Amino acid sequence: MKTIQQLFDFHHKTIIISGAAGAIGSEAARFLSSLGGNIVLADLNEDKVKQIAADIEKETGNATLGMKTDFTDETQIAALVDATIAKFGKISAVVNNVGWGANTPLWESTTEKMVNAYKLNTLGSYHLTRLCMPYLKKEENASVVFSGSMVGNTPSPEFIEYSTAKAGLLNMVKSMAVASGPEVRFNSLIIGTVDNGASSEEAGYTQEMIDNVVKGIVLKRRGVPADIAQAMAFLLSDAASWITGAELTVNGGGVYKSKMPTS
Repeated sequence: MKTIQQLFDFHHKTIIISGAAGAIGSEAARFLSSLGGNIVLADLNEDKVKQIAADIEKETGNATLGMKTDFTDETQIAALVDATIAKFGKISAVVNNVGWGANTPLWESTTEKMVNAYKLNTLGSYHLTRLCMPYLKKEENASVVFSGSMVGNTPSPEFIEYSTAKAGLLNMVKSMAVASGPEVRFNSLIIGTVDNGASSEEAGYTQEMIDNVVKGIVLKRRGVPADIAQAMAFLLSDAASWITGAELTVNGGGVYKSKMPTS
């Protein structure tokens, strides 16, 4: 039987993380690097992602690569995969973390907004995974994790573009899992409300909205990036080697409201 250290040993593994300049992506990169992995950090924000990569390499002593990538552009995604192979020679795992969605009421969207949300949140993950598959198939316990969202499997008319794209992502992951059998594992995280710093405000969340949500959460707090990074590491690890096509919900127990009448 493997020890806990062996199960979570990522030495000799190369992991690509999209959206790696954000709060969750950068924390996942830092944590997986601390476990021994060589981490490729990709994000549209070139300066930030390269600085984070350099900081992590200095902190952990494990190699990193920071690269600007627009995940709505297939050419740039292909360049990311090529650069990863050029530097590390392999791809052991992928964290499809890129994604974002603004507060858009149900009847106020447009075709362009809906399509753009799908390109970023769903197609970007599809193309990165597709291009990595030839390399993933060569690796033992190869694994791909996707950042899903509670808005993708619950009614979310306030975020209709983002929620629709994330719903498509969840179903896509299940299709990838059943088609890939024993070669590569595919799993999703269903992420609840997480403190992403400025990103939460940019997405349209007000402090009043956040406070109202927290009141109902079973564990009475928002998630922090480390909560998600640790769940990602589990799904990528040997401890999860018999898990594929699953949706791991990380949301502090969800929002609960008593069904009994109150005075």
